[in-house]
Amino acid sequence: MLSIPLAKTNSTHRLGFTLVELLVVIAIVGILVGLLLPAVQAAREAARRIQCTNNLKQLGLALHNYESGHRTFPPGFISRVTGPWSGVANDPIPEAGPGWSVFSMILPNMELNSLHRGVDFSLPISAPANQSARSTRVPGYQCPSDDWNEPVALWPSSIGIRDLAPTSYIGCLGGGDPANAPRYTAIYEETPFNGMFHRNQPIRHAHITDGTSNTIGIGERSSMFAPNGWAGVIPNAQTVFSPRIAQARGQTVGQTARPAITMASVHVRSGGPNAPTGSPGGFWSPHSGGCLFLLMDGSIQSIANNVDMQVYRALAGRNDGQINSL
Repeated sequence: MLSIPLAKTNSTHRLGFTLVELLVVIAIVGILVGLLLPAVQAAREAARRIQCTNNLKQLGLALHNYESGHRTFPPGFISRVTGPWSGVANDPIPEAGPGWSVFSMILPNMELNSLHRGVDFSLPISAPANQSARSTRVPGYQCPSDDWNEPVALWPSSIGIRDLAPTSYIGCLGGGDPANAPRYTAIYEETPFNGMFHRNQPIRHAHITDGTSNTIGIGERSSMFAPNGWAGVIPNAQTVFSPRIAQARGQTVGQTARPAITMASVHVRSGGPNAPTGSPGGFWSPHSGGCLFLLMDGSIQSIANNVDMQVYRALAGRNDGQINSL
């Protein structure tokens, strides 16, 4: 009987990759991650931008619900003026507070009745009785792309308030007097104001003669750019760049400062939103390409960094007769 020899088997099996193969795999994975990471970051930023847009929409609904109940929109903030303005651009006006802002007045319309009940509007924001309220974070008042995550300490530090809950939004005081164009660039206290949110001045629908779809109400100004609290204006305080922005501009914190009125409302000044040479009192967004604004018809509009200044100022005014669309 013939016997058929069996083929000799190799008992040594190759397990895993060679070094070259491993390096090739690592290189391919690195390339894929490099391609995927920007897409993931872009998707996350798109989601944050959508949430910021929704925040502004909720602010718009709250403002209009407030107007339905009071027959007027809330003032930018409430404060007792104690003396005349000097007439110098960035000088503060003498005032005694209490300073509560539009954002504090619409808390019930943001479904935050308990927080609203915790505010003693007869006392200044800085009063010990209002410590809990002024330090309570309101998610709808902060853009998710605004990475300022700590309590706001007021400038100068001698004021002694270091516990304000931050905000990413600011009211629009106006665009200046069209008949006095050279003064557009530096005036916060110049009257008559032509925007939506002023000291002690509630605005009615009838006062928006340029049309609600042509008038800015609220826009972005991130606390990562200029830290401020939603509670409002504290007399003698100033709006300043955050440490990050000040350092990027080769400054110390407080080197560039604006008066207390800019803690709740700002003029449209000499540059568009996110202006690289803008002041801490200007509109500023963490989103690329422009800044999100709530118009008084409740719509949300993105305004580009390089917007035409005549259009920008016209949108900031409610009754200047300058009706321009983007």
